[in-house]
Amino acid sequence: MTRVLFVDDHRETADSFSDIALALGHHPSVAYDGATALKLTSDEVFEVIFLDVTLPDADGRDVCCQIRSGASGTARLVAVTGYDDLRGTVGMEVFDDCLLKPITIDELQRQLAAP
Repeated sequence: MTRVLFVDDHRETADSFSDIALALGHHPSVAYDGATALKLTSDEVFEVIFLDVTLPDADGRDVCCQIRSGASGTARLVAVTGYDDLRGTVGMEVFDDCLLKPITIDELQRQLAAP
């Protein structure tokens, strides 16, 4: 099963995604800020990371770059944002994909199954 990390400062969102991933048979973890995400990804290897672009303590694009240089550097990194105008802007190319909130269960499943 896939080790997946959900990073979102909205706890309910991260926890809901985690619950869904667990129900689908994956091994989820959550982080509510960039610092915790960096700590987790330096200690553990994740295969998929859903990363909110606008975190209270860091820009998700910077966090993504730092994750890429650590233990989870080969993870599929998916940007998650509520701002449609961020898609395709400078700096977003560090992500493998980008999802616009609200994310459906079908979208989540597709990302978890993507190579």
